[in-house]
This record gives sequence, C-alpha cells and structure tokens, in this order.
Amino acid sequence: MNKQVGSDSMYLRALGDVNLAIEDRIRTIGCHNAASLWSAQDQLASALANAGIHFEDRGYPLCLRPLTITPKKAFEMQIIAERFVQLLDVAAELYCCDIAVRDLFPSYNHLVHWTTRLPKRRPIVTVGRLDGLFAIDGHYKIIETNTEGPGGVVQTGLAANIWSNTSNPLTQDLPFERSKQRFKADPNTFVRELKAAYHAETGDELRSAAVLNFKGRYANEVDWIEKGLAAVSVKSQVLDIRALKRTSDGLFGPDGDAIQLTYNKVDVRDVMAAHECSEYLEACARQEVVSINPWIAQWILSDKAILALFSDPRFRSNFSSEHVSLIERHVPWTRVIRPGQTTDPDGRLVDLLEYIRLNQSRCVLKPSNATRGEGVQVGPLVTPSDWDKQLSEAANGSYVVQEYIHTGQLTALNLRRRSVEAMSWGLDCYIFSGQFAGFHARASADAVMNIGQRGILLPVA
Repeated sequence: MNKQVGSDSMYLRALGDVNLAIEDRIRTIGCHNAASLWSAQDQLASALANAGIHFEDRGYPLCLRPLTITPKKAFEMQIIAERFVQLLDVAAELYCCDIAVRDLFPSYNHLVHWTTRLPKRRPIVTVGRLDGLFAIDGHYKIIETNTEGPGGVVQTGLAANIWSNTSNPLTQDLPFERSKQRFKADPNTFVRELKAAYHAETGDELRSAAVLNFKGRYANEVDWIEKGLAAVSVKSQVLDIRALKRTSDGLFGPDGDAIQLTYNKVDVRDVMAAHECSEYLEACARQEVVSINPWIAQWILSDKAILALFSDPRFRSNFSSEHVSLIERHVPWTRVIRPGQTTDPDGRLVDLLEYIRLNQSRCVLKPSNATRGEGVQVGPLVTPSDWDKQLSEAANGSYVVQEYIHTGQLTALNLRRRSVEAMSWGLDCYIFSGQFAGFHARASADAVMNIGQRGILLPVA
C-alpha cells in the first residue's frame, strides 16, 4: 500500500476527523491482519446478497470501509444540493425560451416538441443525484447531474443499514455522530416521493404505476422499486416501453390496466432513437401520464452541457446573485467543445480548441450524454498523442471539456483484486422533490469512479 500524503488527509478531515482514524486502522490492519478485514467484508457481502441487494445480478460492490461525515458538514452539503436543484428549474425555463442556450444541446433539436413541454410542478426534477468531488480548496464541485433515473435510489439506504449492523473492525469503538439521511431512516422514501409528485401534478392519489425499461438495459433496482410501490399501496408492474398501449383514454399496460405514473429506468439515447418509443414519448410530453422525470430532465438537465450553461459567463445575467455565487463556488469550469473563443478557468479570452490542446493537464474530456464514465479522458493520465486524437474526435462530436479536479485518496478494499489499496473517492447527493435524501460515495483505483467500470461504493455514516 502507498503511504497517504498530507493533502489526502486534508480531504478526509474536511468531512470529519473520524475518517483519519479509520484510515489509520485500515492501513494497520491491512498490513498486519488483512484476513480479519476480508472476513468482515465477506460477512457484509453475504448479508447484502441474502437481503436481495445486487448490482445487475452481480454482487453489490459495497466496501466495509465507510466515509463518515459530520452533521455540520452534512447540513452544508444539503443546502448546496437543494439550492442546485432550484438552479436546474431556471435552466429548464431558459432552454425553452433562449435559442443561445438551446444551441448548447444540438443533439436534441429534433426533440424540442417533447422537451419544452414542462410540467406544472416544481422542482421539475423529482428524483436526482448530484455527483461531485472535493477540490483542493475544500469546495464541493458538482461534476455531473444525474436527472434521468439515477441508480441507488432504494438500495443505497438499504445497504447502509445492513452495513451498520455488520461487525466492523474499522469502526469498532470509534465515537462518531451519524449523519441523518432520509432514505436510511425510511427505505420507502423514494416511492413516497413518487406518490407526492403525482399528487402535486394532478391533485389525486396515485393508485397505479409502471417502472419502465427498454430492451433490458439499466434494469437494476427495479425489483426494489416495485416492492416499495406495493408497500405504499400502489399497484405497479415492471414493463418494457414497447408493451405500453396509448389510447384516447390514457396509457395502458398489456393487462389492460390504466397507468397513472411511469418511472423511467432506461438509456435515454436508446429511447430517443427508437421509433417504437415515440407514442410513449408523446404521451409523456402531453402529460397523459405523469412521467418521472420529465423529458427535459431526462435529456437536457442530465446532459453534461448543462454545466457549461452554468459556468459560461455569457449566460451569467440569467441567474440571480445567489445562484451566481452557488455556480462560482460549486460548478467547475465547463465548455461545450467547438471551434471559437471563450474564457479559460482564469477568465482570459482563449481559442477553446487550442487551450484544450495546450492545457491537457488541466482538462477532462467527456461525451456530453454518455453514462457510466463511457469515453471519459482524464488529461493528466493520457499520453499527448492520445489526447490529440481524442480532442479531434471530441471537436467533431458532442463533448464537453471540464476543469480537472485533483481528488484526494483514501485506503479501501478493492473487491475485485482482493487487495487493500489507495483509491480516489467522490461524494454524491440524492435529491427527492427538491429535498436532500441521502449520500452516495464512490471510490476507484481507476480514473473513472463508476461501479459499472470497476468502482466500488462506500457506506456514508
């Protein structure tokens, strides 16, 4: 194991000193009695499997090592996340009325007749997860907005509770005050929010719902969502979009039952390109059914170009002084990649493509609408020749460039390699109906922290 440097300790201390005690323990035990760590990790894995918690029919990659966060810091994060969701409402309105804003999202021009029909309820994003990292200045930076159908809305809370009841040599006898997270206290928090969103939109009680998939992709957790809906007295079923029938009386499932609300667990790139989904897309846009989340959230607000809208000074006048302050502190410099001039992270006027080429160590390239870290190129970790090749590809596609944020590391159990090693980590915030619901932490020995690409999850205590 590599020794942890002082700057990494600084990142962990920002969330609470208990993290440093856990860091010392995992390093000591990992060197002298690693078998005890793996015994406890295996017990946790068995408990998760026995509870039916999984990731796409594989073991749920929850690490024994937690990330602790003080109540004070948790409250700070809550305020940031809740204010940011309000900012997304402003962005949605801008997209509908401002051509210059819409120009940041050219891939969706043919979908405007669906995306610009906004629901009446606010916030527009009923279910979202803000993914972020802590920068070296201590500020939390939101690097992606997951406003499609984010993973972990049920299982994160369930898994954290199972972790809390597992014997753990890393936390034994350590005094720390656990942060309050709604979806840990009530596993049905998510489905209750679906009911509340339906009532806010229609004034009626939700009686029937469908959890929708398309061609079997991203079906993880749908079983838990279906169980949760049943627990709050909502009849539900898991369906492929192609099984739906749209009539003049509404949307119906294959059994003939009316569907009042749909929750979308799909890859929106697949759906927008599929002719067989068009009737469903139209039904949602016309609000013949309450769709969570609406299409502007599924496509526009979840696209990485949304952060370019926030960070580009061309659009600053559209936001309140409070929102500008939020953006300056918590949104990293982001630009849609295209020829032309813009301002760099220091506010200087530059040619964008030339700036990216000359400042590889300061940049990350990302496909604007990809998921699970697909196609992400981290400048400091790529050879110059590969960087030039990726930049050429990005200049001819739908990409953003984002300021590289150096992340701290912590020591964790690499579940695939069965080793104890240093990993980069990030902290995400779930927001349900505009209110903070809980935390989600990721770690990875790779540059991209995603459990779909060899990453792990850390319980947040």
